[in-house]
Amino acid sequence: MSTTLADGPDIVQAAKAFARGGEHIDPELLDAYLIEVADKASCSLLRDRFRNDFPHAAYHELLSNVAALRAVLGFSPTPTAREVLDWQDRQRNVYAEAVRGPKTPYPVIFVDGPYRGVEMALDGPAEAYPSADDPLGHLADGWIAGPPAFISLPIVWGDTKQTGHGAVRYQRGYGPHADGQWPFRVRKDDPAVPEGARPHIPVSAAQEG
Repeated sequence: MSTTLADGPDIVQAAKAFARGGEHIDPELLDAYLIEVADKASCSLLRDRFRNDFPHAAYHELLSNVAALRAVLGFSPTPTAREVLDWQDRQRNVYAEAVRGPKTPYPVIFVDGPYRGVEMALDGPAEAYPSADDPLGHLADGWIAGPPAFISLPIVWGDTKQTGHGAVRYQRGYGPHADGQWPFRVRKDDPAVPEGARPHIPVSAAQEG
């Protein structure tokens, strides 16, 4: 939790620096503005991580600069690019451990909710079980060859002074799109996601302290 005053001299000077570039931000809103910048940059990095024409270096620098500025101003921390990519890799590992037997990565895309537009690879069974010609297949709890049916992802909302944490559950679509990506949508039978919720990508323990 930050003790920095919203009208402190450092925050006012930071707002003036943004104004020089044409971004006129009320000092009271600078915290939320920087959160939005980090959120958009993180989601872009998660979406376009494996594209050769994506400006990776620029996004790495942007996320590091935002994280540094927020630390100087006393705001809550936002992730660097390395932390964003490490988080993405951990999600794949978590779901890969739950797969029995041969596994393979499947490209997925989140089409709504706080993770809208984010793309990643999630491991799932390489083959359907039981096979279609198994005469006793109806007696087994089977699965399709595809990514997990449901996944839960962390979310956060609010700003430095008032922050909420939770999770949003996504449900896999019935099959992949023509490009091979499996769509995931927010479960409709769950409570509504809080307004302003965004992906929660943890920072290192040293920064959280």
